[in-house]
Amino acid sequence: MPATPTNAHWTHTHRKPPMRPSAALLLAMALLALPAQALPPQLLRQLEALPPAERARVQQQARQWQQMPADRQQALRQRAVEWDALAPAVKQARRAAWETWQALPDADKARLRATAAVYARMSETQRHALTERYAELDAFERDGWRLGPVLGADWPQLHGLFALVPDDQRLALLAMLRTLDESARADLAMIAQRTPPEERDALRRRLLSMPAPARADWLRLQASPN
Repeated sequence: MPATPTNAHWTHTHRKPPMRPSAALLLAMALLALPAQALPPQLLRQLEALPPAERARVQQQARQWQQMPADRQQALRQRAVEWDALAPAVKQARRAAWETWQALPDADKARLRATAAVYARMSETQRHALTERYAELDAFERDGWRLGPVLGADWPQLHGLFALVPDDQRLALLAMLRTLDESARADLAMIAQRTPPEERDALRRRLLSMPAPARADWLRLQASPN
């Protein structure tokens, strides 16, 4: 059975979320405080249930915790308390933002850091004006900017083609979009705007199936008026 199309939330995946920071911290603290065989059964089961990579990460955090100065340990304890006090919706939004940042290419991260530095130097009036402009954007435009400054700028023209995608295509399509240069994305935007909804899935699958070096030439030919 084919995957059911869903609204394309490109900014995070549908995988099982990682352990909450506070939970990982508390488990790491417990690992240090007690030998493994003396852990409370609930914590022992929690540790054993972790995937190997995440279990290793928690154990590494435990070792790092042991080497921290007391004031740093106290600061992390306070952060864990503050995290647990957040509303579930706020936690979900912050996790999504963190995953979005992790997924960005290094070049996009560098551009965003530079932009953040400029933003920090702006006056309160300028920052407020930008915040209001962002709040006025449609939801799909805000989702597009979460893809980074490159794809975000093109998203209003590309959104129609990627508004509804099967889960099994989403990550591959995002990776494909990041390989296209500005000219190829412009060609794709033109093609997207004249492709009927019932033909969009076939177009996406064709793009994914062709060799990456051939995409730009193919898009140029398809976008040509001749």
